[in-house]
Amino acid sequence: MSLALPSRPGNVASGSVEPEDPLEASRPVARKATVDDLPALQALWQRASLPWLELEKFVTEFQVVPGIDGLLLGAIGLQLDGSEGLVHSEAIFPGVEGDEIRAALWKRMQIVARNLGAIRLWTLEDASFWAAVFVEADPAARDGLKASFRDPDAAWLVHQLVDPARAQKLLDEQVAVWEATRQADSENLLDSIHRIRTGAFVIAGTVIAIMILMVVYVGLRRPDIFHRFLGR
Repeated sequence: MSLALPSRPGNVASGSVEPEDPLEASRPVARKATVDDLPALQALWQRASLPWLELEKFVTEFQVVPGIDGLLLGAIGLQLDGSEGLVHSEAIFPGVEGDEIRAALWKRMQIVARNLGAIRLWTLEDASFWAAVFVEADPAARDGLKASFRDPDAAWLVHQLVDPARAQKLLDEQVAVWEATRQADSENLLDSIHRIRTGAFVIAGTVIAIMILMVVYVGLRRPDIFHRFLGR
């Protein structure tokens, strides 16, 4: 079961000495986290004062932006529950351009969420970047909030990935395609059964005809065999 944690801001300074230029490229690119990222993620979560001991159980739910030497420049969680998604637990490496990292994470999250069938995303992240791409959820929208995301009375922001009417249309189209495919498969199966049955009848008829011809042939060539057989 996925963890649902309303997140807290992740730009928390650290007293340790950080690399002067942790950016590997001018345009960051996000990817899915792997278990190999766990040490770097733990360090990032600790800098952001996030509950890293709980979050490490769900490392593969996170999207990350890698830097150099195994460093992670940013990370954010994406928990999915049916067609709803929760964006949570943002952590940004101190000293980097936060909105560039968020933009890379956001681009990646939209692709992942759509591919997994999500039509709406929720968040409690309060950075200005998220306020620009999400909107404040009204009471009617909050009625659709998944119980697994907790705290329905919080100041939720919501982003509609797919228009509900369009989502229903796409669903109807997918059902229609599935029905047509199932019907075609059923017709193909019946056709195959018919061909097999017809072939079996043809083979059986051919064998019987050959046997009759053999009997007639033997009877004509060796009538004494039948006489002996009938006379026994």
